[in-house]
This record gives sequence, C-alpha cells and structure tokens, in this order.
Amino acid sequence: MDSVEPVNDFLAGGGEMGALTRAFDWSKTSLGPPQTWPQSLRVTVRLVLNSGHPMFIWWGPELIQFYNDAYRATMGPERHPGALGARGRECWDEIWDIIGPQIEHVMAGKGSTWNVDALVPVTRHGRREDVWWTYSYGPIDLDGKVGGVLVVCNDVTSEHRAREELNLVNHELQHRVKNTLAVLSAVASQTFRDASARPALEIYQGRLAAFGRAHDLLTASNWVEAPLHDVVQTALAPYRTGDDRFEVSGPPTIVRSRQGLSLSLAIHELATNAIKYGALSGPAGRILITWGNTDVDGEPHFVFTWQETGGPAVSAPSSTGFGSRLITRVLKDDFNGSVELSYPPAGLVCRLTTPVKNLETEPK
Repeated sequence: MDSVEPVNDFLAGGGEMGALTRAFDWSKTSLGPPQTWPQSLRVTVRLVLNSGHPMFIWWGPELIQFYNDAYRATMGPERHPGALGARGRECWDEIWDIIGPQIEHVMAGKGSTWNVDALVPVTRHGRREDVWWTYSYGPIDLDGKVGGVLVVCNDVTSEHRAREELNLVNHELQHRVKNTLAVLSAVASQTFRDASARPALEIYQGRLAAFGRAHDLLTASNWVEAPLHDVVQTALAPYRTGDDRFEVSGPPTIVRSRQGLSLSLAIHELATNAIKYGALSGPAGRILITWGNTDVDGEPHFVFTWQETGGPAVSAPSSTGFGSRLITRVLKDDFNGSVELSYPPAGLVCRLTTPVKNLETEPK
C-alpha cells in the first residue's frame, strides 16, 4: 500500500495566502517541495501567514517570494497572485533602484534596515501611485548566514497626506494671522496719530508683536502644543541685550496652544514693566524664571514663577493697571489656575499655580 505524504503543518491556516501557498507547486522553483525547506524558512513562513500585520519574505539567491493576506491588501492585480513564488528582481523591477540596495545590504549580512514615511511608488490597478511606507528589512538565518529577508511594513500614505494637509492649513493660518496683525497695526497707527497717543500705540503694537511671535511658535508645532522652554525663550528674545539678565530653568514641560499664547503675552507685559519700573530699568537687575511641579494638598501642581531682583525697591501700586489685569486674567483663564502678583522690596514676583492635569487638556 502506498504511503500517504504527511501534511505540511507549518503551512496550516493563513487565510487566502495560506491556501495559495499550500496549493503552489514549489517543486518548480529552486526551493523544492515544502518538506525539504530549512527550518528557519518554515518557522518564518508560518509566522508570516498567521500574522495580521503586512509581511513579506524574499528567500535565497533568487529572492523567491512569500506574503500574507495583510500584505496582499496593499497589492494590485498586477502582482497578486503572480508574486507568490516569483523571483524578487523580476517582480519589483520598477522600484529595484530603491529596494534593491536595501535587500542586498541585508543579504550581505550587514544588518537590518529601517525606513519611516518613505516614498516607494508602486503600480497597482493600472496606474503608478505614490505610496509612503514605514518598513523594515531583517535577516532570516540559515546555518549561520543570511538565507533571506523578512519584510514588516505598513502603508502610511493616508497618514502622510494628512500630515501634508495639516502643514498647508498651518501655513495658510499663519499667513492670514500675519495679515490680520498687520491690518490691526495699521489701523492703530491711523487711530493714534497724535503725538500724545504715541506711548499707547507702542504698547499696543508691542502686544501684537508678542502675540505674533507666540503664534509663529505654535504654528510650527502644529497648533496643538509646544515646549514651555521654547515658549519662554521666544517671548524673551526681544528683551535680551546679551548681558544675561534672564535666568531660565525648569524641567521639560509641554503647554497647550492657548496656554502658550497667554504665557507669551504675560511675559511681554512683565518684561515691558520691568524695563520701565523694575529689574531691567537699572544695570544690576536680573529676572529669574522657573517652573516645576509641587504637591498641594495631596495633588500635583504646576508652578511658574517670574521673580525680579537687583532693581529699584518696589511697592504695591495704589491701583491695578490694565497690564496687571491682563496678566492675571489670561493666565487664570487659560491655565484654569491661580495667579498671584506680589511686590516685596527686592522686586516683583508673579506666580502661576495650577493642577498638573490642566496642562494635559485645554480648559473650556
């Protein structure tokens, strides 16, 4: 009685590509029948066929091909199912200038490759498409050498085009805001034409400029968030004179868009006041800007402090000016916290305190 050839269990499962792989006549390729394949290839083929992530194999000198259902979804009818068992160079000749050197790198035993959001155009459904991929090529061992290449990949074209569209929107937004600020500045110049109104005009235009600088930073950060250190340094840039009057320190912290704008405006008001009346009005004054987290009643809080020293002695003003009201109002609203302005003789201190959780979401 003739013996029955055992089932190749490692090819079990795998959906459509599993069935096609089992039905394929591998004896017509340089690999020979599946029962003769080396163990490393068997293990890798089983892993690929039963994975939900797009995966592909090139094996041997001819780069004989395997792939799974998830990878099949990224292919057009031009290559599926013909790519199964085919030689790699013949199958992918149109992009061999891109992928060929990477495959050769791995096959030569030089290690894996890794590409993020890389353009690798392919022909599918009758036309050549620009497709962006995040993918890796890794070695499959064979007796201490490299027997083949395992590809783990993901088509990120939709995400790439969304990162592109967002950039276009941000550039357009930046352009429109700059135009709006320019119009507001021109209107103010016409409105405050009298010499007596010149100081008010300078204050107003300074506030517009501070808003514009903060807007540029946040637009560059996709209008969602920005590093606090960058927000502070950008806001201070117009007031630096090269003599290190500002000392800035604090751990890496991210602030949301509205918080970055309000903090920039507050720093502008504080710096302007320091130039006129505070630490920056004399040669020895300094400003210490610090931030960090502290525990308040068992809850972590974020504390941001502006502290002036070395300037003329100060005292609390008899009335609250617009600048002070602006500082306390915008910071309190946008950080959903508390703002304290104090006037010890050594110099003004402005302290913002808010629960750390308020840095994670925009206050309503």
